[in-house]
Amino acid sequence: MTGERERLLLVRTRRRRAAVTVVAYAAFRELHARRWRLYAHVHTGDRKAAEEITEAVFEQLRLRWAYVLRQPSAESCAWSLFKQHVADWLAARGRDSALAAAAFGCVTRPLPRACRQRFELLENRMALYAAITRLPERQCDALVLTYVIGYKSGQVADLLGVDEAAVRSHAGCSRRELPWWISSLL
Repeated sequence: MTGERERLLLVRTRRRRAAVTVVAYAAFRELHARRWRLYAHVHTGDRKAAEEITEAVFEQLRLRWAYVLRQPSAESCAWSLFKQHVADWLAARGRDSALAAAAFGCVTRPLPRACRQRFELLENRMALYAAITRLPERQCDALVLTYVIGYKSGQVADLLGVDEAAVRSHAGCSRRELPWWISSLL
């Protein structure tokens, strides 16, 4: 009788863990999917490709979620997988990041009324994005995730697998490496 009871408790425990794992995955996906699609779109320049990349990554994560949760940083592990998918997509097509061209997408945002101001703002954003692409990868990611995608520094730290001070350091170093007039746009 005791053996049967222990077996039932073990089965219930496994079911609870499985349910918690499913909920954790759903919450993670809800938190990051929209922003990751935006990140992929900024780098690929292709909305459909961004959706496909993001969906492929989340499907892999769903299948490997228990493994991801056992890593020191689940967010960093997932982010690394996502970044690899974006890099593979670009490499397979012999393309560089479309980040500099992403400034054109900013035209759809509300801009000042005067046409001259619109072009000046667009030109500044293009220069900003082009300058960001020339930064080291970690600095580029810190700026894109913070200023383009809209993550808070704590979230960026989790994704990059570093502490928040490192994110602030990357952003600070980036700003010092950019020309003053470009870094003032951030």
